[in-house]
Amino acid sequence: MTRHGPSLELAEQVAGRVGLSFSASRKETVASAIDRVMVRRGIGEGRLLLDRLGSDEDLTEDVISAVTVAETHFFRGPEQFELIRQTILPELLRRRPEGSPLRIWSVGCATGEEPYSLAILCEEEGLLDGVRIDAADISRRALAAAKTGDYGEWALRNTGPRPRQRYFTSCEGRFRLNERLRGQVDFAHLNLGTDALPAPEKRLSEFDLILCRNVLVYLEASAVRRIARQLLDCLSDGGWLLTAPTDPPLWKYA
Repeated sequence: MTRHGPSLELAEQVAGRVGLSFSASRKETVASAIDRVMVRRGIGEGRLLLDRLGSDEDLTEDVISAVTVAETHFFRGPEQFELIRQTILPELLRRRPEGSPLRIWSVGCATGEEPYSLAILCEEEGLLDGVRIDAADISRRALAAAKTGDYGEWALRNTGPRPRQRYFTSCEGRFRLNERLRGQVDFAHLNLGTDALPAPEKRLSEFDLILCRNVLVYLEASAVRRIARQLLDCLSDGGWLLTAPTDPPLWKYA
């Protein structure tokens, strides 16, 4: 029997089952990614895949990894990191009470390059001891990789020789972030599609700066609207929410 790839309807059902939502432009790509998972796993029917999602953690993680976009690198979007360095951090420091740490949250952190870039930036500015950095992602595999702080050359393609030498240990083409910087970032699992925010009991509220970059661009409009409002509610008074230039403009959802 020849099995055809999953329909867009099945792709939507699978995405909904794992708490994801995709823009129309990505649904064909998502369907193809789900098809590859089914072939690799020997799953011949969509209903069998749906039945196993949630109860089979490894399969669920496989689907999440296949349909989400994890492309990232250190100091991705250098103009925004300069905005953080030159404008956002100085403004936040001016209005924070003395002794109160700045709180930064990297949402959709993938394998950790973004929050670790923030840690490097804060260390370069002499601010790291007064900053708490949290990071979250839907993929437990990505989070496990992030916690190791171990990267290949491609992840550091926007990182100059000085920070490489100062903050990384090089061994056989791999680069391991030093322990001090790794220890400044707390990673946690988060599904923006299903988890309620703000969540003060999980310390997910009152952030001074939230980065949610290159995440919302992949979601349908209703999900963008809901998530944007939740993230704004997670900010402290006068806090900043930073998205990527490719993400939808959030003023449309205010």
